[in-house]
Amino acid sequence: MKNNKILSLLLLAIILVNCSDDNEPLLPLSDFQFLVEGSVVTFNGTVENTTSINWDFGDGNTSTEEDPVYAFASPGTYNVVMTVSGPNGTFSETKRVTILPTLDILLTGGPARPQGKAWKLKKAYTAGKEGAGLIENKLGLLIASFDNLLGAVGLGASYEDTFTFVHDGTYKVDNVDGQSLMGIIHASAFHAANITAVSADLANVPLAHAIYTPVTDAKWELNEEDFTINTLYPQVGPVSINFTGKQRLILGEYLGYKETSNIVILKEITETTMNVALGIHTEQDFYDTPTLFFHLTLESL
Repeated sequence: MKNNKILSLLLLAIILVNCSDDNEPLLPLSDFQFLVEGSVVTFNGTVENTTSINWDFGDGNTSTEEDPVYAFASPGTYNVVMTVSGPNGTFSETKRVTILPTLDILLTGGPARPQGKAWKLKKAYTAGKEGAGLIENKLGLLIASFDNLLGAVGLGASYEDTFTFVHDGTYKVDNVDGQSLMGIIHASAFHAANITAVSADLANVPLAHAIYTPVTDAKWELNEEDFTINTLYPQVGPVSINFTGKQRLILGEYLGYKETSNIVILKEITETTMNVALGIHTEQDFYDTPTLFFHLTLESL
């Protein structure tokens, strides 16, 4: 960056010498380079004959530093304008800066959102995205969901729970009135005395509400290595399923609903929605063995 800046100064000096004479005023000139690292961009400005500098980052934010470091809040392409002013006029240089939608930016908002990005369970059903399926690598659906499923079974308050991911690796769960959505088997085994409501359709939606205080020092990380899940298949028994090419979120607290294994597979994520497969336990005698995936979608706030 330093060598680029020296080269730019030399070029500007050559331009000034060749394009002016003793009777012509020295006009302000500017140029800049930039380095993109995730959502953070380091700008390196070069100026001549100027008294003020102004940057327009193309998203409504500005700076008057010569070499600003700026974190964009969202992926996209931005027209960044560096404008310099001097006694003899103004000069502007414009360049396009592209911020790619990395997982960290999509999930947390990146460094531009130091408080993180909050997500809620989505009420509206998206065809082919939500429902239940076997514990299998292809993450297929057997049973489709429908709009406002939790509301239909008496657990609609959990649509207000928020799950916040922060760029620094911290993770926070904020549950409504201290109640957390849980798998009924997990709730019965570990929080039986604190269950406040159960699903009106336990056969298909084995969930409950229970009083629970989420941990305050939870972390999140992404694991893209292959892994194995031990499960139970109907009329077959215990089976070990290998998962390859999947993105698994390792969380210090639950996402969506609390379960013993806390299995969270990130299937798809955009700036506004996140689709996940969550393990759930449905066999009373095997409360530590997930038997189904619930496929849910969360939306960002």
